[in-house]
Amino acid sequence: MRTFLYNGSFEGFLTALSLALEGGEGCAISKEEGAEAGLFTEFVNSGTDPVKAAAARRLVERRGSEESWHYVRFAFLSEVPGAETAILEYVKLLALKGPLADNMLAEDRVRKVHGLASSVGGEAHMFKGFVRFKELADKTLYSKIEPDHNILALLAPHFRARLGTFNWVLHDARRNNAALYFGGRLVYAPLSSARLLEDAKEAEVRELWKHFFKTAAIQERLNPKLQRKNVPLKYRKNLTEFD
Repeated sequence: MRTFLYNGSFEGFLTALSLALEGGEGCAISKEEGAEAGLFTEFVNSGTDPVKAAAARRLVERRGSEESWHYVRFAFLSEVPGAETAILEYVKLLALKGPLADNMLAEDRVRKVHGLASSVGGEAHMFKGFVRFKELADKTLYSKIEPDHNILALLAPHFRARLGTFNWVLHDARRNNAALYFGGRLVYAPLSSARLLEDAKEAEVRELWKHFFKTAAIQERLNPKLQRKNVPLKYRKNLTEFD
């Protein structure tokens, strides 16, 4: 089997996807990091080729639709082991069946990619309500998140639209990456740790918010089970009201 290795980036993955499709049957895709050699495995470093990456996108949109492209992109962001193979098989089906493929919901190749994309979209939607910014001494807003999926690029446009007059940092501590918005410019950069000089007033506001959260709750209507469903325990450590 020929396995095309990519560097972890989406463009690198699309390059590998294009090469794997050209290679026909017996091809696979894997990240460079963590790829395991097998007795009959041939590794090929895909590199990053914007032309081949663009060709992969055109194929998905031409044989499928813009929605098919959405499924591919979101499934990639899931970072679930085996997602690359699932996407490769899905795109092969698109190439064969065209737009009808996305309606073949009983087909395992479609169900896997749609399921991954749905999981990513659902988590991104939740985090739009879960993000809590704190104000630093220089008035920059900072928030730390630790999502299961790589949703930073899905969240940043949402907060750019709503916090466009502020400087802010959205820090994915799980992946040591951050979206930084300063002076109207949004960039993504590695951020392994953040030394925060928090504004004293911000601490007071946080205490007021926690007090409000507790006092506004109607004790007779508390439903911990429903609360855990709507706000899973794994997300609460970065929510002010659960400190």
